[in-house]
Amino acid sequence: MIIVRYLIKEIFKTQISILLILLLIFFSQSMIRILGSAVEGQVSADLIFPLLALGVPDMAQLILPLSLFLALLMALGKMHTESEITALYACGMSPKRVLFSAALLAILTGTAAILNVSYFLPWSAQYKTTLIENAKSNPTLAALVQGQFQPTPDRSAVIYVSDINGQTLEGVFLAQLAQVDNRKPSIVIASEGELKINDDNSQEVVLREGKRYEGTAKSAEFRITSFDTYQAIISQPTTPNEVKKDNVPIDELTFKELLTRTDSKAKAELHWRLTLVAAIFLMAYIVIPLSEVNPRQGRVVSMLPAILLYLIYFLAQSSIKTNVAKDAINPIIWVWGVNFIYFLIGVVLNYRHSPLLKRLFSKSGVA
Repeated sequence: MIIVRYLIKEIFKTQISILLILLLIFFSQSMIRILGSAVEGQVSADLIFPLLALGVPDMAQLILPLSLFLALLMALGKMHTESEITALYACGMSPKRVLFSAALLAILTGTAAILNVSYFLPWSAQYKTTLIENAKSNPTLAALVQGQFQPTPDRSAVIYVSDINGQTLEGVFLAQLAQVDNRKPSIVIASEGELKINDDNSQEVVLREGKRYEGTAKSAEFRITSFDTYQAIISQPTTPNEVKKDNVPIDELTFKELLTRTDSKAKAELHWRLTLVAAIFLMAYIVIPLSEVNPRQGRVVSMLPAILLYLIYFLAQSSIKTNVAKDAINPIIWVWGVNFIYFLIGVVLNYRHSPLLKRLFSKSGVA
């Protein structure tokens, strides 16, 4: 067990390092995308960090299998290069010990993946939707971006603010596009103002020291009014849209809900989540023999077949998921057919030195 603990420790340390690096890469990509939306006024500034945190379960779908795969490939490859594995084998250690160590780590990673795809992923997707819907329904001052024309949530007005100092808006331009009752469309210009959210969730702007121009281009009748204080409702009370059960986004559905659905998109999502868990064990099984390093080739060249097999697997499964969602193919045949093929590849690689496989290869002329 001392050797098993040593192997697990070395592989696990590498896995944690790779996991943090991958999280940082995916986190950076997500942050760039969210910051771009915030700059464009599509996302409120106070939602940036909650949205980043809620995106972690989605990132973890692909990061967990990849982290264990690379950890096994790099840690075992290093031990082969430094002849540690050779020395352990010479001392009587069975290759099954390495496989056992990888299996324990695969069980640990697989458990995390199961919890992620069955609970954390749908929960984060639901919470993210709720957060965005509430932000759209109950906008705040943080949603305003200075120097940009922005429509109100109900699209009844457009507001422009040249500068924002705390709760004060400076250089305000407000165009109320829709005709309300007998009031014609109007444009309001004010030196300063503030935004208020009423108890009924309606949005009100209070402007000071400005002018209001009322009228339309088709009419010769215009009214110009100077004011010290001007109040206007720019967004009526709204509540988050209720989504019908059948129209709930697929990523928000739990395993139980996916099992009860018969549509093709739900089937594709169900088999995709199961594949992400199965991939942890399949890739761990395949990568052990592929981590062996040929001293004449070096570690980089020896790693290429393993990385190529990993890429082919996930590209194939992604393509299958797309076609299953279109109801073009049967997921049981294609998704699990690919998994079975990779399992057979793992068996051949791990037992390629067994007498049975040697006889089979010699008869077929491969060996």
